Amino acid sequence: MSRKIARRYAFELIFQMPFNSEFDATDAFDAYPEGNLPKISDSEHMFVMETISGVRDNLDALDKRIAANSKGWNLTRFNKVDLAVLRLATYEVCFAGIPVGCTINEAVEIAKLYSGDESARFVNGILSTIVNKELKTEDLPTIEQSSH
Repeated sequence: MSRKIARRYAFELIFQMPFNSEFDATDAFDAYPEGNLPKISDSEHMFVMETISGVRDNLDALDKRIAANSKGWNLTRFNKVDLAVLRLATYEVCFAGIPVGCTINEAVEIAKLYSGDESARFVNGILSTIVNKELKTEDLPTIEQSSH
């Protein structure tokens, strides 16, 4: 399969975290409904588990960064889908070294798929603000720049 599908697994499991105070990523993944998403490889499964653990372990820092860059929005006002997408993408950019362009593109696609076009624009705006204002250029993963 692909990292795209693995990212969707991670998103769906991150979405579940606030609803279960005893959330365990392994149990949640093992209980995942058969046929919901295609099977993934062992390396993609590891990516999902590492991502979920990273989001859980850095949740306060992620939420502070999202809140600080959401122009007066309190996180309690966020659509739960949007918040899960933002937590995943902010983790990828700030802690996992996933390229910014890939992260934002995937986050927007997940928002469109699970929430809608307005959510996609909202997610894109906040992530762009985080990247442009919150992170220093030298802190960002390297992205190949085209020469045109």
